[in-house]
Amino acid sequence: MAEVATTPAAPRGPGPKRSWFNVGVMALAHFMSDYYTAFLPVLLPLLSVRYDISYTQSAAIYMVFSVAMNFIQPPIGIMADRRNLNFLMPLSVLTGGIFASAVILSPNLFTLLGIVLLCGICSSGFHPVSAGILTTVLPPRSKGFGTSIYIAGGNLGFALAPIIVAAVIERWGENSLLAMALPAVITAALIYLRHLQAPSPRPSKSTSSEGVIPEVKLSELICTKQFIVLNSSIALRSWSYCSLVTFIPLLFAAKGFSAMEGATSLVILLIGAVVGGLVGGALTDKFGPKKVTLGSFILALLTGLIFLRYADLSLISLGALFLCGAGVYGSTPNAIVWAQRLMPGHAAFAASMMLGFTFGAGYIESVLTGYLGDLIGLQAALFYTVAVTMTLALILLALLKEPPKTDLSAHIAQAQEQLAANQAPTGADPSAAPTAAPTAAPTKAHSAPASPPAPK
Repeated sequence: MAEVATTPAAPRGPGPKRSWFNVGVMALAHFMSDYYTAFLPVLLPLLSVRYDISYTQSAAIYMVFSVAMNFIQPPIGIMADRRNLNFLMPLSVLTGGIFASAVILSPNLFTLLGIVLLCGICSSGFHPVSAGILTTVLPPRSKGFGTSIYIAGGNLGFALAPIIVAAVIERWGENSLLAMALPAVITAALIYLRHLQAPSPRPSKSTSSEGVIPEVKLSELICTKQFIVLNSSIALRSWSYCSLVTFIPLLFAAKGFSAMEGATSLVILLIGAVVGGLVGGALTDKFGPKKVTLGSFILALLTGLIFLRYADLSLISLGALFLCGAGVYGSTPNAIVWAQRLMPGHAAFAASMMLGFTFGAGYIESVLTGYLGDLIGLQAALFYTVAVTMTLALILLALLKEPPKTDLSAHIAQAQEQLAANQAPTGADPSAAPTAAPTAAPTKAHSAPASPPAPK
């Protein structure tokens, strides 16, 4: 296999410094990036009334955004391994925020689709590039904790956006949404002031602790039966998650609830997803990815059906929605670990498949849920979607044999060394290598290079 050759880019000005302040700026940037990607689900009820569009068309609009954002990330990541694309991070935050805030001002459906497409394309540049920049600012002996701060920023941004957008529209009206692009402008300026976008010299070759990393080829990642079945199972899981994220505000609007009440319900699902991701990652270290993933699937199936039985603001309904979010997203870190065990030489790309490809597929599949909602009603369509997809995901996963158990912390440490070799500048402190890091922290750190949600 051919070796990966990189073209070093000459430094232009001071590069980013290792400091907790810069870690905070990275967390803020992650917050803002994921914050703007969560605008559209809250705006869909307003847009559906304005343009008289069906559930199928609403899902198709969100699919355009999600496909543009998720499927462009792997090519950007491959390019970022070969040359400095750090400038994309502030540019992505700025343009993604502007287009997300301008969605509500579109004069017609055609313009709306164009803005949504541009928003997805612009947002796609953040995660692949910021992962490499993060390694250059983390304090050498606190990589796990620093990365967890960065991840928490994105999770909180995606979870809080729906209720903030709904509150702004309810208080000041739809046209006030454009002013919400101002935080993106400030964040992009702060990134430039801290020189986080500055190009840095890169190694002439991508190396790991075991030597040269072979060139990543897509055909090598999808040729094994285990990897295909695992991706299929996680994509079916994502179908349920993405359908809930897309349609919960529309479902509550159709049942006569206010935009704020629908947004609050979506936030409950997303907060549950944040908790589920943290707990699932911690349990994976102890029980292994298969047991934890199966458990999270069962939890999502049972609680999802309970929520969709009522779909109101009762305690049992919202409690089930929270647990459903925890279950349906709690399998994400487990799936990443599983995929990386299957592809030990391609840790970053395996993670991007779990976090990028499967969620992009989930939003495409959610269009079918929207079509079914037009035929039999949205609540019934969501009920059958969760019942069928989560059951099939369980069956597929149960058929798989978990890869042989290895020293998980050592495996993650090796993968992090590979990521650092691919993405970090030559000047990175070798002492930052996470060979002595505790097991739980690297799990969080290792999931950083790719994108949430869904959070998404």
